Amino acid sequence: MKQFLATGVIRSPHGLKGFVKVYSYSDDYSHFHDLKEVVLEKNGKQRTEEIEKILDQGSIFLVKFKGIDSPEQARFLSGWDILVPREKASKLKKDEVYAADLVGVKLIYNDEEVGQVVSFMDGPQALLLEVKCNDGKIRLVPYLKGIFVDNVNVTDGTMTLLNRGLVE
Repeated sequence: MKQFLATGVIRSPHGLKGFVKVYSYSDDYSHFHDLKEVVLEKNGKQRTEEIEKILDQGSIFLVKFKGIDSPEQARFLSGWDILVPREKASKLKKDEVYAADLVGVKLIYNDEEVGQVVSFMDGPQALLLEVKCNDGKIRLVPYLKGIFVDNVNVTDGTMTLLNRGLVE
């Protein structure tokens, strides 16, 4: 399992003092208030930033990083993922998993392995699992429990595929 999890992404600058708008991948911002520093990642590059201030302004969540003092400097951070140590990420509710933990999970249909999750992306209605099938092709499977997948067990590295047609 990954030690650091992407918990949000920086969207755009806000105001004149270097604040940035942050979108949380889990819709939960509470864990951000306990963070002193984070790792930012974009295009395979990483940098550590110290958090100076956090503001909740209605539906907007703002972060000010130390040394980022203008909208021009803040604009450079747009699109960077915010990574935090696993133990400081938003806490999981019952039957939830971190999306990063789905990578490597095998899809099982009628006791037969039919593919493996290699990546994921946001879809219009649900997370889309990028699955490398046994025939070598990559297909997308919506992560909708009870509809397309079920019995997700990241510890064992398996989940049940409910419709084989998705990987054929």
